[in-house]
Amino acid sequence: MVSVTGAVSARISRFQATLQRKSFAHYRESLAEDLSFEQAVNKYPDRNALYAYMHHYLWNIAPAEIRHHRSYFSQRRRGFGEDAFHAMWWLLLRDYQPQRALEIGVYRGQITSLMGLIAKLCAFPCEVHGISPFSSAADTVSKYRKNIDYLDDAIASNRSFGLPDPNFIKALSTDTIATEHIRSRAWNVIYVDGNHDYEVALADYKVCRDALAHNGLLVMDDSSLYTDYRPAKFSFAGHPGPSRVVHELACSELRFLGGVGHNNVFTIC
Repeated sequence: MVSVTGAVSARISRFQATLQRKSFAHYRESLAEDLSFEQAVNKYPDRNALYAYMHHYLWNIAPAEIRHHRSYFSQRRRGFGEDAFHAMWWLLLRDYQPQRALEIGVYRGQITSLMGLIAKLCAFPCEVHGISPFSSAADTVSKYRKNIDYLDDAIASNRSFGLPDPNFIKALSTDTIATEHIRSRAWNVIYVDGNHDYEVALADYKVCRDALAHNGLLVMDDSSLYTDYRPAKFSFAGHPGPSRVVHELACSELRFLGGVGHNNVFTIC
């Protein structure tokens, strides 16, 4: 009886989340303004208001290609994340136009291909790199499907958008080959979305922080548990590991630019 009740409750919650997600996407004149990332943060200093702006931006202002990309990865469990993050990445990369971009934890290639797509649409050169085990290897808070060739899948998704293959390294982020690659150049943007356990998230943060170029961007995923962000039913505040790293280190060591849901953006000057 308890399991049946729980299953019904879960279905109701999913239905409510779907309705709320759609309602956030409805056109609202008060949000229909094409701002830069910095302008958006200044206009919407409240995290929840900024999140609503970004979600609305994707479905009402962003280029159709960006919406199509999000729809593609929302289908068949190709990717995680939330709609607002696509708008965040569009604004960040359109504004900063990074020459070298890196993702830690590629999964099936949603963000690496999004980086390449934005560079293509905005006509700026960008080397896109990714470090990932490209397997079902997980952490204490995650589980991944075992019937996928993650490397081939990520490359295929990238090619489906007419993009050159990213520079992928098949390794754990803490492997020597991975840390040496991170340290091998100065990165204009790094997205840390790998293992969520605190020790690994901390190691990823430290090596990536030290490899940022001047004015480079560090985006920490799943890291807003200890902020004033209050997620909608279809959103998520993050995991303890990355959230602790942001709370204890990033907020004091780097300059905070803004937070969109469980993504927090920092820069080093």
